[in-house]
Amino acid sequence: MFLLIALVADAHTQTRPRAQRGAAQSATKRESPRFSDYPVKEIYRGRIAPVILDSKRARMFRSRLREDSRAGVNFAGHYTVVFWGCGTGCAQVAVVDARTGRVYWPPLEYTDIPDSPEEGEDKTAFAARHRNFRPDSKLLVLTRNHYDGQGGYTAYYYLFDQNRFRLLRQAEERFPDTESSPSQQ
Repeated sequence: MFLLIALVADAHTQTRPRAQRGAAQSATKRESPRFSDYPVKEIYRGRIAPVILDSKRARMFRSRLREDSRAGVNFAGHYTVVFWGCGTGCAQVAVVDARTGRVYWPPLEYTDIPDSPEEGEDKTAFAARHRNFRPDSKLLVLTRNHYDGQGGYTAYYYLFDQNRFRLLRQAEERFPDTESSPSQQ
């Protein structure tokens, strides 16, 4: 019975036009979302609002939120992504609105510690190679390392729009070789 169903399904796939077969195959092998797919219209350059500590969690991390949000916009046009350590290789994260001071918490309780700028590296150069977030995009990528010795990790691709995080894709991935890795668009 199973063989008959498999043969019928395969015959149905082969009878579809090539364009439809290609679309079905590409849907199963989706590419990771790209920063350029979720652009913002403008980047806020005004005065940074003081952080609003309106929750127990925000009050608990008030020093990190206040200090790091002063650096200015680094995500989605008018937000600042703030990370702080929670153990070896572990970080917690919040997003602070530079215009209003409101704090938003991603759905993940913890994530990997993101890349940091190299000594003396220009902010623009760092943003160009950064793989977690950018000032000109609403895409936020958080990762959790598998510590499997093979570079495996889970990547969570979130769209941050209208002050909400929407999971676009969760994928098991591997870190590319550092010598041959192209920068993500």
